[in-house]
Amino acid sequence: MAAALLLSLAAPAQAKPVETFPLEKVRRGQTGYGMTTMQGTTPERFEFEVLSVIKNFLPKMDIILVKSDDPKLKVSGFWQGMSGSPLYIDGKLACAFSYGFRFNKVAIGGCTPIHYMKREGFLPRRMDEQGTRAGSRRVSRAGGRTQAPVQAASIEDWLAIAPEGTVASAMDKLGPARTPWLLRAPLPPAPARGQGLDDGGGGLVAAAVPLAMSGFSAPAFAAAQEVLRAYPIEPMRAGGTGSANEGPRRFQPGGAIGVQLIRGDMSAAATGTVSYVDGDRVLGFGHPLFQAGELYAPVATAEIHTVIPSAMQAFIVASPLREVGSLVQDRQSTIMADTSLDTRMVPVDIYVETKHGGNTQRGEFHVEVINNRLMTGTFAGIAAMSAISHYLPDRDRVTVMIDSSVHLRGYEPLSFTDYLYADDGVGGVIGGARGLRVLVPLLNNPFQPVEIERVELKARIRYDTNFGTIESLRLPTAELPPGERSYVDVVMSTYDGSELVERVPFDVPAELSGSIATLEVTSGDAADLDIAPPQDFDQLLAALRKFLPGNVFAVTLQSAEEGVAIDGHLIRDLPASALDRLRSSTSTPRPQVYRPLSRSLHPSRRVINGKQSILVKVGPPPTR
Repeated sequence: MAAALLLSLAAPAQAKPVETFPLEKVRRGQTGYGMTTMQGTTPERFEFEVLSVIKNFLPKMDIILVKSDDPKLKVSGFWQGMSGSPLYIDGKLACAFSYGFRFNKVAIGGCTPIHYMKREGFLPRRMDEQGTRAGSRRVSRAGGRTQAPVQAASIEDWLAIAPEGTVASAMDKLGPARTPWLLRAPLPPAPARGQGLDDGGGGLVAAAVPLAMSGFSAPAFAAAQEVLRAYPIEPMRAGGTGSANEGPRRFQPGGAIGVQLIRGDMSAAATGTVSYVDGDRVLGFGHPLFQAGELYAPVATAEIHTVIPSAMQAFIVASPLREVGSLVQDRQSTIMADTSLDTRMVPVDIYVETKHGGNTQRGEFHVEVINNRLMTGTFAGIAAMSAISHYLPDRDRVTVMIDSSVHLRGYEPLSFTDYLYADDGVGGVIGGARGLRVLVPLLNNPFQPVEIERVELKARIRYDTNFGTIESLRLPTAELPPGERSYVDVVMSTYDGSELVERVPFDVPAELSGSIATLEVTSGDAADLDIAPPQDFDQLLAALRKFLPGNVFAVTLQSAEEGVAIDGHLIRDLPASALDRLRSSTSTPRPQVYRPLSRSLHPSRRVINGKQSILVKVGPPPTR
């Protein structure tokens, strides 16, 4: 009976959100207490004093400047990971700690008034207005599930990646093949420096959220630092992969909250503090993560191992624990999680084989990455870089074959085989993996929502220099015979400086007779695609399936004559009068000028680097 009475008393108290303290009543000299987790999973109390209210610190947002003389903060001051710690005045929630000073000797910082956090965190979700969200489910923590929502990518979203609406321009945003494209992939725009996230000097900066990264190699960790440096996120090789079956089953003010970007054999979890709980809705951080607006990722309770004092800014060492909901909002003043929502991640399976002399090593890594059109490709690339560089630690010359596949719900998988050479180890290898590169145009397509079921990569690595760089081209005759097969001698240089020649056959179309054309020789993965801009998702998939590997010669003959691409189809050899009629003075994407080309492929005995092109004359048609 006593236990039942305690439960009956605790339930209403727990369900009722804490009362808030109005911003307009905050005055200098007021004192209060805050709650934060310094070790383990249990919040502790610390004291603070109000110094001032800074008006319009961010657009339409004030912050409260506070100081703490609490002995618990004497050594460390405020720390990274403390973002979101609730501060109470007269027992009422006033704000959440969110901003600090670097190198300061006293625990002074700024906190975001709860008024702004509730205003932005409890915004209506687009998903409630526009249908279901692929991969996110409404859950009862007792086990029941119902569908939750999604927002399809808009044409504006696609154009932000591909201004001309083409697959080629979308891929260009990733950088050329064989470069670290993940550093160029389109993450959400970073918050402006003028908004208090980093003023480059001695002003208030967001108390960056530590991104506890475990299981990552040094190159992958460095890539993550480069990718995230514009955000209030600090990658740290501190913490572990955590334990998904342990820890608290619900959030509490002052407790730790981790946003999981990668989990599995590697883990990347951004850890801050819970500010406010209202039923299933949980506010935290007091500042943004990416400031990406509506954003879905698993959130988990977390264990704080310890606080590390630092002369610059102290930080926590943390590990994620039990998943208990999904991130929903990522706004200027807060993040908001919904504990009734369960969001799926994208599985990425990576298999690596290396052979050096007679020694063969094999390994595999299995992770899940955030399911988001702007982030999936980047974080899948970081995970793949870590897996490959674990077995490819030397910054040396390597040739690699990568089989990759992207599994889409409702479609046959996209499968690729890439043959790559890199002289800097893993960086150049990841740049050529088309199973990663195609994630951006797929997830940002303007035609329909896409669900990536999983991504698989199999890399076979050899420490050798089996490559050739194209230096020049030689033709057997001054004129190419139309309608016949000819050949070009491709002069290539090798690692040791020697010269070799590969004879590459190609077809000369009869319709080019009597014309001047451009002859280009390059590797398959560096060749322009002979496709029209896709007009629907099926055409996009067909275009992506045409990408070529890096161990074939692509010999391209391109006419000086123009054709057009219209409604996803190529129309070649149109007369000038027809081209003039089809050209439009409006910006509506209708017919586009297209120069027809002829392409021949020929296998190579080595990985091909570089490209060369020359002008050629095609002979007259044969007389009959």
